[in-house]
Amino acid sequence: MKSKAIILIGCCLLLTSCIVKSIRPFYISDATEYQEYLVGTWTDNKKNTWEVASFRDLMEKDKKDGIKLSTEDKAAFEKYKDGYIISYIKKDKKSEFVAMPFKVDNQLFIDFIPFDFEEISNDLLSQHLLKTHSVAKVDRQEDNTVKIIWLDEGRIKDLFKKDQLKLKHEKVGLDESFVLTATSEELYKFLKKYNSSTIKNKWETSEKFTLTRIDAQP
Repeated sequence: MKSKAIILIGCCLLLTSCIVKSIRPFYISDATEYQEYLVGTWTDNKKNTWEVASFRDLMEKDKKDGIKLSTEDKAAFEKYKDGYIISYIKKDKKSEFVAMPFKVDNQLFIDFIPFDFEEISNDLLSQHLLKTHSVAKVDRQEDNTVKIIWLDEGRIKDLFKKDQLKLKHEKVGLDESFVLTATSEELYKFLKKYNSSTIKNKWETSEKFTLTRIDAQP
């Protein structure tokens, strides 16, 4: 029988993520730009379902239904009113994200932060998990499909190794998970420089999806 230490090492290797994670949002408030066309239900190239709802519309519906908004709810509304709640459904398991659309020059990005998910086994475990931000590039195609491509951890680590990037970061937890700790202003400036760069394969990643709409255009 394998020791708990060997099992732990194996689990840490399996938990290593491909996407870049950050303590703070990748966007600045002046850059947010709501995109109506993203609202609706989509399926991706891996047969998963994406439900994109307007954060503003959901909050307004709660108000019309007589649900009293707390001070925290009102603060959240002001912060995320130009964003979405995105439900990602894979094999009947749903994960929900607060997602903020923003532009870097003319390129659309979305900042994702986990909101709710089903895989947490107990409250004690959930209190140990940090809900970090990630960022994905969004491209609307001529056939109205949408490509979502996450910023890949491998690309960024390579820049650090080559001493081509100066951005605050840490390695945390038993698996030494890579997490950016820079300010949102610094992260936004980095995205601007990175997206306009000539770095080869800068958007190459395993975390990419092509979404096709399966409901009527809103």
